[in-house]
Amino acid sequence: MGMAASQARLLSITARLTDNENAGQSLSFAKISLANQTEQLNADYNEALNATKLTVLTGFNGSEEVYEDINYNLMTSYGKIAGGLQYCVTDTKGKVLVSQEYAEAFLNGNGDYNKFMEALGYTIADITVTEANETVTDGVDTNEATLNAVKKIHEAWDKYLTSVGLHYGDDEHSVDYDWSNASECAVAVVEDDAGNETKTPLTYEGTTQEQRELYDYAVALTQVYYGNVNINTTNTAGAAGLKTAAFSENVPEMDFLKNIFNKMSSSGFFTYTTDATKVQNDPEHYKIDSSTNVVGENQVNTSPLTDSNTFEQYLREGKLLLERFSSTEGDFVSTSISDDSCIQEVEDERAIAIVEREYEQNMTRLENEDNKIDLQLKKLDTEHTALQTEYDSVKNVIDKNIEKSFNMFS
Repeated sequence: MGMAASQARLLSITARLTDNENAGQSLSFAKISLANQTEQLNADYNEALNATKLTVLTGFNGSEEVYEDINYNLMTSYGKIAGGLQYCVTDTKGKVLVSQEYAEAFLNGNGDYNKFMEALGYTIADITVTEANETVTDGVDTNEATLNAVKKIHEAWDKYLTSVGLHYGDDEHSVDYDWSNASECAVAVVEDDAGNETKTPLTYEGTTQEQRELYDYAVALTQVYYGNVNINTTNTAGAAGLKTAAFSENVPEMDFLKNIFNKMSSSGFFTYTTDATKVQNDPEHYKIDSSTNVVGENQVNTSPLTDSNTFEQYLREGKLLLERFSSTEGDFVSTSISDDSCIQEVEDERAIAIVEREYEQNMTRLENEDNKIDLQLKKLDTEHTALQTEYDSVKNVIDKNIEKSFNMFS
């Protein structure tokens, strides 16, 4: 091999060795990166193994407690929590979070309790007859059920009117009651000596909660009876008409709704909606669900009304708070996910199973990539050894040629 050819070959081998070493270095860095990813994956996996979820006591299977994953509907619906406990959810300012159904029942009824109950399918009137059920003989009603209903109406108004110091009629002229569909209100009907009737609207004149309850009850009776409201007279599931307080089995849920109504009245309320117009028209009571893509201060990732993960997250972060109704206090009192005896934090087996599956998939991927790098490094090492051997051989030839040339000219 000539001197020039040997030098060219040596340069070529040197370049290939450099490329080989650079490739090896890149693969070494990639291997370090994989090691870091594996370490982080293990750390995330170990952390995920501690995943927990909130559950709520919903009943008993014999002596065994039954828990269900927490969500808004479970916490705030009637009859869902063991022991008949009632909860409400509020924001940090105390405003109660309600469903759109409750919010609209309240707003459409302008905060009227009877209208609120009616919108939800109930009436607090404890009768099952209306004026249409009267049996009149010679101008006199002989139906005992309707006679008792009319008596209830008179007694209810007597109690309310006495409590607020009002009186209609006199010793000679009795007072009757009726319902004005046009004005949507009860009226007191007084007849004078000439037979002329004076109808006076019976508006609320009280100042106490007791007076308000007396008034609402009297109004409900009057509306059902004289307004001929469609009621479910047999309390049969699926039958048309309002459920009445005449059936004792309806009363617990009606009390439940009453507690919510009172909370909404005293503390204010809000709900989530996908209707941006409602939010614009009434931002006090409506917040937007981000599925509408409306950006603003009221935007949320998903509604805690429907998304259990968001609901639990908001409880944990303190964005939403829990209150439980106390029969002793007659009101909702503060409770928390850490202190409430019906709520417990448990291992989230489903989340852990998902994490384990993802962990195994990612570990398999990283191991495969690591094996590929090892094979490439081995190939580079073999190539490097061959190049180094050839480099040493060519360099030896060049060195001998140089030595021989010096000897010839010395």
